[in-house]
Amino acid sequence: IINQNKDLKESKSIILAENAMNKIEKGDYFGARRTALEAITLSYSPEAEAALRQSWESNSGILEGHTWKVHSVSFSPDGRYLASGSEDKTVIIWDVKNGEKIKNLKGHSSWVTSVSWSPDGKYLASGSSYFPDGGRALEELFIWEVKSGEKLKTLCGNNYSVYSISWSPDSKYLASCTETYVVNIWDAKSGECIQTLGRHSHNVESVCWSPDGKSLAGGGRNWAVDESNGIVNIWDAKTGKVLQTLEGHSDDVESVCWSPDGKYLASGSGDRTVKIWEANSGE
Repeated sequence: IINQNKDLKESKSIILAENAMNKIEKGDYFGARRTALEAITLSYSPEAEAALRQSWESNSGILEGHTWKVHSVSFSPDGRYLASGSEDKTVIIWDVKNGEKIKNLKGHSSWVTSVSWSPDGKYLASGSSYFPDGGRALEELFIWEVKSGEKLKTLCGNNYSVYSISWSPDSKYLASCTETYVVNIWDAKSGECIQTLGRHSHNVESVCWSPDGKSLAGGGRNWAVDESNGIVNIWDAKTGKVLQTLEGHSDDVESVCWSPDGKYLASGSGDRTVKIWEANSGE
């Protein structure tokens, strides 16, 4: 039985390797690499190794075009394109299959700190901050139409830099958080700020919409205490009510992410830990 299972895995590995080689012939180097990695992980075979080597040799997988640091990247929902935001004040849209630069979106006055693709694939949001006349930083949040590369909306609400942006699952709303201790919810079509969450002593460094679109999670720090205290809030997106306050990190919470089923929330902190929370109970 053990030998049969081994032979079956090796056969599947060879089939996957053949699929990877077919993708290479079609120019899908990234897809070939994923398939070849799957093949060699399942079971080592010379065919899988050859496919993996050729997928790397055919295309480096390195996308070059920005002139300064890249702060944020976001895949399109269909996986065909990638958006990247940089300190060079631009957002570039890349074709993942061949690594070509499709569009270069210009208009930001300063570093692009966050980019996010809408779930319907039609729009791209990008956030930054700029300093008018050397003064205080102001929020700069744009919504672009991907197909045309046209800037559709300019959303401005607070001072300071945009830390994080997140689309609602239906692509109707956009959440953004900045250094100003708040999360703004925007109507993507009208550009109107329809809800402001978190007017208190907690800064918010990362925001993420729940898969059902009903809740928002934001992670940051509670400045009300003397020592650094990482905190995550879960809000009702419609009413703005705090549903859960998750405490336990000893430093800033810098990233939050929902599980696909919406049952769990992960938080990453400067205290070098990742915590997984049960969203409903806060445990």
